Order: sequence, then structure tokens, then C-alpha cells
Amino acid sequence: MSAPRLKSLFLALAVLLLGTRATAAPPLTQIHDVLYKADGTPFTGSASISWRSFVAADSSNIPTNSISVQVVGGLLRVRLVPTTNATGGAYYIVRFNADGKTQFTELWAVPPSALPLAVKDIRIPSPPGSSVTPPPSVVQMADVTGLVEALADRPTKSIGFAPNRAALIDATGEIAAVSGSPSDCVRADGTTGPCGASTTIGFVDMETPTGTVNGVNTSFTLTQAPAPAASLHLYRNGILQKPALDYLLSGNAVTFLSVATPQTGDLLVASYRTGGQ
Repeated sequence: MSAPRLKSLFLALAVLLLGTRATAAPPLTQIHDVLYKADGTPFTGSASISWRSFVAADSSNIPTNSISVQVVGGLLRVRLVPTTNATGGAYYIVRFNADGKTQFTELWAVPPSALPLAVKDIRIPSPPGSSVTPPPSVVQMADVTGLVEALADRPTKSIGFAPNRAALIDATGEIAAVSGSPSDCVRADGTTGPCGASTTIGFVDMETPTGTVNGVNTSFTLTQAPAPAASLHLYRNGILQKPALDYLLSGNAVTFLSVATPQTGDLLVASYRTGGQ
């Protein structure tokens, strides 16, 4: 056989061998088991199996990815690339899902095996090379009974929220800040005003002013100052007296004008408001 023909044959054989190697799948280990819940009923759901990139024992490149395997009537069956003889401390993260949420998570280290393995044969407490058990997987809000409802019921901050201020619940049910001077007092309705200022309106009815009724005395005193002054209704023998025409009012002091001086035997009665405007 000529040298050129022999060289061509070698090249073809090399291409064939490379092609065969490129299309060869990595060896797999079968996991076959029946899973049960604690009450003895078969587990039904799915197993989401994920992994980070690693190189298998036969130099196959296994990039980061995941697969989902259905578990029906407790039966779990899946074939995976062994990780115990792979490079980079490879392992699998397996999340078992049922009823729309993750029930539990565990780690698997799969050895090469010609026989099927059970889950107990591959389950590990922590990643290879680590003695620390990883924290449990993230708990979804829906996994905690009543959490979503409780969060929905709590008040939220409104655009009127501000730090270092007294808080109030506004008309929309959100938390807002009370506005006003730092020295103001806060009322139950969230309004503010100077501390000590009375906002309670009182009523005094049928009071007899203090003073001598003798036809000479014109000065009489009420127990409180009418507020507002115009609320005072002062009667002499049942006749309503007119301010500035029959009497003058200063605080709680009433001074009758000479033309309306109370005479002996006259009956004086006053009604008025207090503590409001």
C-alpha cells in the first residue's frame, strides 16, 4: 500500500475514533427506591435534582443544570452520573416537592455502581469536603401557615410616614406621622394643639349670679367665665337682658347698667357655655 493511501487510512481511523468518543455518554448509576411519608402512605410528588458543573470520571463535562423526576405511588427511579469519583467535589441537591411546595431538601453523593442503589446509600449530611451541615433550604411564605394573611393584615407605611415623630393610623389604615410643633400635645384623633388648652365644651344652666339684690348693687359674679361671651343668656325676672344695653361682661364679672339695676326681690338667672369657642 502506498504511503499517501496509508496516511489517508490513518486519518480516517482517527476521525472515527474521535467521533465515537465524542458521542459516547458518561457511565450512569441507577437510583431505585420506594419513598413513604411518616404516616406510612407512599410519597407522591416530584424530585428536583440540581448540580453544579463537574467533570465525570470518564472526562465527560457535566455543566450546571437540573432535572425533575416524578415520584408516583412512592416509586423513585432515576439514572445519574456518579459524583464520588468526579472532580471538584461534585454532589446533587435534591428537593422533594408536593402540594405545590418544597417538602424537604437533601444532598446526594452517587458512587459508580452496576446495581441499583437506594436513597439511603447516597444521602449525605453535608457537601463533600465539608463537616458543616448546610442550613435548610429557603422557606417560602406560603409554607408557613397564616403568614401571608398576617402580613396582609399589618399596617404599612404611608407617604406621610416620618422618623422621630408620633405615629397615627390614617384614613387608609396606613401608618403616618403626626404633624405639629414638638411641644404640642396629640389628641386621640391624631390632631395636635398646645398642651393644656381645653377643647371640652361645658354648659351651665339656671345659675344664680352671686351678689346682693337690693336696688343699689350692680356687680354680680358667675362661677365661671362664659366662653364665648356671647353664649351668656342672663334673665331678670324671666326677661332676657341685652349685653351693652342692660349689662357688661368681663370674664366672670357681670355689671348691670344703672337703667337695669336689679331691685329687691328680683330673680336673676344665667345660662352659658364654658371651655369652647
